[in-house]
Amino acid sequence: MSELEAATIAFQNATIAFQNASLEISRAGLWATYVQAGVAGLVGLAQCALIAYGLKLMQRGNADRVEQNQLLSDRMEKQNEQAQKRHEENMLALRTLIERTAPR
Repeated sequence: MSELEAATIAFQNATIAFQNASLEISRAGLWATYVQAGVAGLVGLAQCALIAYGLKLMQRGNADRVEQNQLLSDRMEKQNEQAQKRHEENMLALRTLIERTAPR
């Protein structure tokens, strides 16, 4: 075998080795792409779960506020009724006082 044939065969072997290495790198890159897509999917699911949890907390907080507002409204209504009753009693006392002290 001549030097040219030996060099050609060596060049072909180097080219095949380079192509195999490139193929392995391409496979690794493809695998990395799949891993990135999987991680992005997991992060997206985690974000959706956190948003759903936050919405649930907001809904629960809103229900609590509605309940507190109802209790406050009931308490204020009761206080208003008591104030009206005291006002009526004061007005009655004032009328009685005016009647007693009015000139005849």
